[in-house]
Amino acid sequence: SINFGIVADVTSDPQSFIFERTLGSTAADAAPRVAAAVTGERGLVLSTVKHFPGHGISPGDSHVSIPSSSISIDDWRAVHAPPFSAAIEAGAELVMMGHLQLDAVDPQPASLSAVWISTLRDELGFDGIIITDDMLMLERSGRPELADTVQNSVRAVAAGNSMLLYVGAADVAAIVDAIAASVRAGDIPESMIDDAAELLLATRRALSGKTGPFAHCFAECRDRVS
Repeated sequence: SINFGIVADVTSDPQSFIFERTLGSTAADAAPRVAAAVTGERGLVLSTVKHFPGHGISPGDSHVSIPSSSISIDDWRAVHAPPFSAAIEAGAELVMMGHLQLDAVDPQPASLSAVWISTLRDELGFDGIIITDDMLMLERSGRPELADTVQNSVRAVAAGNSMLLYVGAADVAAIVDAIAASVRAGDIPESMIDDAAELLLATRRALSGKTGPFAHCFAECRDRVS
């Protein structure tokens, strides 16, 4: 099973939406506690840390808006990145992308940002599963450009997310069809889909304790997961 509950956000602002859920009001306080939470879950559940790049960048609530900030990338690295780095070093298997906007990096939500996903992969060295926060929150933000559930899903996959999270009803068939169409059109590299699928399959196999090929797995599938 997966725990989506490890909050790696940092804020010292008691008015912030996320304040009471943080594990520290500074990076120095939060980072070792986040790492300890990941370590404590090892072997029991898969650990997810959230909400990358850090809900503490803004006091807004990402359930109903896209909180944004004008802080610099250097401030982000000093204040908000360390708990995520500590979690990754401790072995966190998943990182959840927040619907958060840091204007100095990318003028769109991190959950739809290839720039932020590259930062997570290349700068912080995370090679596990990247999952979005609830995708339906994007629509509830009220931004016209985020009103289309299906197009949001295409943008999230194109940005490099391994999984999309939906807390509520979504037209899965339409989402799959739109993503497949984007692959056929060359807008999303097929290798990106393959890499995400391989990562998810390998994780599921590890959870199941199975080491042999799947019973109902054709030759091409067995080649990829064996």
